[in-house]
Amino acid sequence: MPTHKWDGYNRFCPFARALDVVGERWTLVILHNLLGGPARYTDLKTGLPGISSNVLSDRLRKLEAANVGRRK
Repeated sequence: MPTHKWDGYNRFCPFARALDVVGERWTLVILHNLLGGPARYTDLKTGLPGISSNVLSDRLRKLEAANVGRRK
C-alpha cells in the first residue's frame, strides 16, 4: 500500500496529462453532461444521481483550473 498521497503522473505526456485532469471518479461523467452545453450547478447535481455536492464542486473547480471549462 502506498504511503504517499497520489499527485498525478507528473509526466510531460499528453495521455498522462489528460488522465491527471479527467481521471478522477465522476469527472468524465460531468464532462459528458457538459458536452450538451452550459448547465447550472443544480442541473448537474440533478443529472448526476449519487454524486455528493462536495465532489461535484471539487471536480468543477479542477476542470476550471485545467482550462477544460469555465464558469459564467
